[in-house]
Amino acid sequence: MADIKFSDDEREPVIERLETLKNIKLKPVGKYKKFLKGSDGLYYCIVGGSGDWHEIPKEVMEQEKKDQASVYLVIARWLRTKIEIYGGLLKPLFELRGSLSRNEQGDFQFDLKMPTDGILSIKQVSGAKFKKLDEFSAPPVSRFKMLSEEKQRELLAKAGLK
Repeated sequence: MADIKFSDDEREPVIERLETLKNIKLKPVGKYKKFLKGSDGLYYCIVGGSGDWHEIPKEVMEQEKKDQASVYLVIARWLRTKIEIYGGLLKPLFELRGSLSRNEQGDFQFDLKMPTDGILSIKQVSGAKFKKLDEFSAPPVSRFKMLSEEKQRELLAKAGLK
């Protein structure tokens, strides 16, 4: 199976769910799809993936450094047929950002531990904890992306699309 990326197919339902849960509207900050500003005045960073590795754009950390408004980090765990949403303030990760590796663009990278009792932790920063907010069925396109290429071709052929 090819490397599967968390894309707008998964991010958009997470944003919609978060808006409903928090009774807010979210709008992108600049060109960033992961970085949003809520109608409640908070900044939100939505990161997700199909594995345990995630990254936070350096621009999000810069916003936290400005201390104009707190950044709320939302971590979406894509688990084949469902997406779990965890959230909490970025501050603990920001304060110990030196423990995180960085890529060539300067983005901060981290790995997730397995959740325990609805709490998600970060391997590199023991004090960073994120509470489970919700979970929902992954969109059909997301479930399709998780199939092997052979199974995808088979389904497309059955549907007369290939």
